Amino acid sequence: MCAMKKETFSIIIVPHDLKKTRTVRVPYPLLYVCVALLSLGFVALVVFVATYGRLLVRAREAGRLEQQVAELTRRQEAISEITRNMSRVRAMDLQIRGMLGVEIPPADSLEAGSAVPPESEIDREIEDQKEQILRALPTFWPVRGYITKGFHIAGGEDDPQYHPGIDIGVDRGTPVRAAAPGYVIEEGWDDTYGFYAMLDHGYGIKTLYGHNDRLVVMKGERVGRGQTIAYAGNTGQSTATHLHFAVIRDGIHVDPLEYLLQ
Repeated sequence: MCAMKKETFSIIIVPHDLKKTRTVRVPYPLLYVCVALLSLGFVALVVFVATYGRLLVRAREAGRLEQQVAELTRRQEAISEITRNMSRVRAMDLQIRGMLGVEIPPADSLEAGSAVPPESEIDREIEDQKEQILRALPTFWPVRGYITKGFHIAGGEDDPQYHPGIDIGVDRGTPVRAAAPGYVIEEGWDDTYGFYAMLDHGYGIKTLYGHNDRLVVMKGERVGRGQTIAYAGNTGQSTATHLHFAVIRDGIHVDPLEYLLQ
């Protein structure tokens, strides 16, 4: 309940227990100031809420845009990775053909680093065969050590420097492992290579392992890549413990370093 005078605004406070009432007199100028302050506060609150609402909307939009950008970036990286993989397949194809001695047309060499047709256009049967050929290549080092003598056949067998393979110096008893999966087609003693083994990997590729201390495979046995087939030694015409490793392609000795992966 309120009462008004000419110069003041009175506020009468009536307690619930009906005790004596209290009257608070507020001058009109102070009342106007309070009303003005409350109005300004309300306007400021409305402006703040409206501004904060717009900021929230913009923040949500920015979040959605960031997610879209991240998704586009991820897709672009995936496409780039697919392109690189297909280019590597193309380069691998040329490398395999080179290892097998197949002549590579200049046009194919120029396309080695270019884009490859979509997978749907690739003959899967040919690709499977390429994978089999790749697995048959002797790329696994039979032992790890220093190359004490390199490959040299330029002068023929009459050349004193003739050496149809590489010699890798290792300690006696070092496991000698198959450079690729294949079948043991020869094993035993040779006056030159001592205890030796020869593997046939298919596709016209064979490997020879000589000067071993002992063999642990038999003729006709199938071995896997990296499987131990012998232990290094110093047998045959040898002056120090080492492994003589040779690669024969279509009956011709080729440099093993063209196959072994670093």
